Parts: sequence; structure tokens; C-alpha cells
Amino acid sequence: MLNVQQILKLFLANFHMIDSYEIKEQRISSIQKFLDEIDASQYNYFTSIKYREYFKEINTNISLLIDFFYHFGLMLRNFQRKEICLEYSSEIDKMITFINFLPVNESYNQELDFKKRKDILVKITPQIEAGNFELFWNFFYMFDVYSSIAKGIKVNNLVFPEFNADTTFTIKNFYHLDLNKAVKNTLDVKDKNTIVFTGANMSGKSTTMKSISTIVLLAHLGIAVPATYCNIPFYDRIFLYFFVNDNLKEGYSHFAQEIMNVKNVLLELQSKNCFAVFDEIFSGTNINDASQITVNTVNGLSKFKNSFFIFSTHLNLIENHLTENKNVLLLNLECLLENNKLLFTYKLKEGWSRLEIGKLLFDQYGLNELLNS
Repeated sequence: MLNVQQILKLFLANFHMIDSYEIKEQRISSIQKFLDEIDASQYNYFTSIKYREYFKEINTNISLLIDFFYHFGLMLRNFQRKEICLEYSSEIDKMITFINFLPVNESYNQELDFKKRKDILVKITPQIEAGNFELFWNFFYMFDVYSSIAKGIKVNNLVFPEFNADTTFTIKNFYHLDLNKAVKNTLDVKDKNTIVFTGANMSGKSTTMKSISTIVLLAHLGIAVPATYCNIPFYDRIFLYFFVNDNLKEGYSHFAQEIMNVKNVLLELQSKNCFAVFDEIFSGTNINDASQITVNTVNGLSKFKNSFFIFSTHLNLIENHLTENKNVLLLNLECLLENNKLLFTYKLKEGWSRLEIGKLLFDQYGLNELLNS
């Protein structure tokens, strides 16, 4: 994870190079197909006369191969390496050595006759048989992945997260990448390990939970996050439960699947620190059962102080049972009701939201009128 961070920082330090470098997938596919089918013995004068189109295609692919490896090798040689990323810098050096061994530098931008093209095929054949091209493609595709991620980080102005050894969970000015005009929020949690979100429908609970979940997941992948600052603990396992459905294959109903999800987390908690998110937990059962087992679940999980849990619920009956738990932070997404009109600010507020707008929305969308017509 930290190694990926360092690699991405290396790519960002070379952003002026990767930003201008582009190669079409079709060209790569043509080169790979050519390498898979090379048979130097078939490249002869007889072929050039009797199978002209085939011979012409080989010549075209040789030119594509030379052009690609020359320019990619040139970029790698100019790629600024850093001591903080020695392992990946070593991989780059190995690829440079491999490309230098290929007859591309001396062949680039040169007029190649039959003999020179034949020599190129003969020289690269042992590299194919030794599996060196396969190693190169593995490197190349990861290079492309790192380049793409670095471009995304640069374009979206993302920041690399920090990890702490305590239970502090801080994310400043975080937002969801899919929103064009996202409202930014800050979460600074100390001495608590459980958040319970409440609030009206459409207030932004699920979006906020997804924003936090995305940041935690990206951080653990070594990728920069959509926030101005992020300092969180490292978790051994991450569980994200949004839109829980029944499991027909295993024979679980919606509620039974919710039970299994909680059980899976509990089993991992016996030996690992976990980050787990439950959106509208236990919505698959009646309100009385849901209220009791939600309180039991929140209170029980909150005892695992080195882990972090996020819930959302519409069960207003359980508020008093959770306010007594010192490990639980109650948050809501602000929603204002003025003159029978709703205003969503999408800003985080402490406390329990008691605003119920289901009947209001039902009427505003004209359902009462349609049902009674």
C-alpha cells in the first residue's frame, strides 16, 4: 500500500512526461499478435514474391515494433527515479536494459532493407522464447495503470492519506468524486469508533457514507483521496454493505443475508481490525425486531475499539439506547422544513435527526391524488 503511494508519487513527479505520452490499444494489439506469430524462417525472398500482402504486413509490424519500443525506451531513460522508490526504479532499469538489447535504437528512423529486417526477426526470437516479452508486457500494463491513476490524481487534485497507530479518524473537506458540485464535509472522530447516521430520505446519508467508504478503500490501495487531508488507522479488512439483497443461491432472505453480513464481520473481528459500513441495517425485518437487534449490534460492535463502524438507520425509537454509548457518535445530514418545503444542505451535523418527510414526499409527488382519483 505504501509502496503504491511511492510509485504514484514517482509518476506525479514525472507528470510532464506521462501526460504527453499516448499509445493506441490497437497498435499494442498488433505488436503483440505479431510477436506471437513470428517465424523468422518464413521471412524470405520466396515469401516476398508469392505472398506479397503477408510480407508487407510483416514489414509494417516490424516498423510498429521499432517505433513503439524506441519511444517507450526513450521515456523510461528520461524518467526521473527517486531513492524513495528503489524497487520500482530497479524495474525500470531492467526494462531499459531489455529494450536496449532489442535492435530498435539503431533501426529507428532508418531505411531497412530485407537483410536488416530479417536480422531484427532473428534477434528478437530468442527474447520471445525466453519469456522476456511477457515480462515486459506485465510491466507495461502496470505502467499504464499507474500513469492513468496519476493523471486522475492530478486532474482531481487528490491528496495522499496518512495512517496512524491510534484510533483517530480524520478526513477534512471530503466529497464524492461523481458529484460536479459536491458539498464538502469534515469528519474528525477521536475516542469513538462508531458513527450512526440519521436523517430524512434524500438528505445525503448514503452518499456521505459512500464518500467515506471510497476514501478508506482508496487509501488502503495506496491511492490519493478526494479530500484536503486524511489521517486514519490501517484496517486489516474492509466491509461495505450497501443495497443488501436476498441470496437465492444460498437460500438467504434479505434479512437472513443481513444477519450473515454482521456475522462475517464479527468472525473477522476476533483476530483483525475492521472497517465496516451498514447502510440502513436490518431494513429487511419488522420495526420491533429491527430496533432491538440494531441496538445490540451497534453496542456490541462498538466494543471493538481498534475497528471502525458506520451505520445508517431510520429507527427513531432507538435514539435513547444509543446516546448512552460513549463509543458512538450520532450524526445527521441537515434537512430544513420551511412552509412545507424541504431544503437539503448536505452538511454534517451532530445529533439525531427526528425529521420525518415520507408522507410529505408522498403527497408532493402526487401519489395521494393519483391513488384517490
